[in-house]
Amino acid sequence: MLYIDPEECIDCYACQADCPVDAIFFEDDVPEQWQSFIQLNAEMVTQTPAITEKKTPLK
Repeated sequence: MLYIDPEECIDCYACQADCPVDAIFFEDDVPEQWQSFIQLNAEMVTQTPAITEKKTPLK
């Protein structure tokens, strides 16, 4: 699972096309059943390292 820093995101939506499970939404468009992930994302982004280089997919 990847986390998007809400303070760094510029709402360009460029990452949405790369999400293999269509899990990226503008905050106002997050489906009700996934609202809890907004807070989880904000918490986890501070606890995980930033990805700064392209890596081989896990497959």
